Amino acid sequence: MATIKANDPILFVGNGGGSMLAEIVLCLADVRCQIETVDWGDHGLESDGLHAANPLGQVPTLVFPNGQVLTETAAFVLTIHDSRPDLGLVPSLDTDLRPQFWRWLMVINAAIYPTFTYGDYPQKWADQDSEGSLRTRTDQHRKRLMLELEQQVSHPWFLGETFSALDLYIWVLIHWRPRSDWYQAHAPKLYAIAKRVDDMAETKRVIARNGVKPLP
Repeated sequence: MATIKANDPILFVGNGGGSMLAEIVLCLADVRCQIETVDWGDHGLESDGLHAANPLGQVPTLVFPNGQVLTETAAFVLTIHDSRPDLGLVPSLDTDLRPQFWRWLMVINAAIYPTFTYGDYPQKWADQDSEGSLRTRTDQHRKRLMLELEQQVSHPWFLGETFSALDLYIWVLIHWRPRSDWYQAHAPKLYAIAKRVDDMAETKRVIARNGVKPLP
């Protein structure tokens, strides 16, 4: 990102979390912001400042100097696209890719992401005796969904020759359960996309700031 100033918006992030996607998008658009890293606790992210801005207690959360708040990675993607369509985060209207982009953007955010919401912290949602079952079932459901994504992949990006924000989502997802070894064995096309994103200069900056390892 560009040089930070005192009146820049504050971006709440959780290292290694979904906020990495927002960081990449903001880096691509050269948007300045102050990074506020929130620690992961037993029940998710713990920060009074984050919860005051976003009652869901989720990252990314961007707080502007005027008090306006932006949350949800899809909202980040669409907001940046409105001002920087040249980045290609969303396919242009003069192609037939836009409906497919909307479809899979919604699937990732509405169907795949919630498997982490409930599976990462089962103690928040299930009785103690059911915690392991909830984690197992959400993990299994995620694998089924990711295999469905694998069947949709074109080459070299998810939408074929056209890079989009969907490829950034795939990169983030492959850093989480069931991890890169599973993807290499069972979803090699998704893994190949993630490796291409891994090589982007903006991604390398985000990897370094988050302290995560590049994909093997």
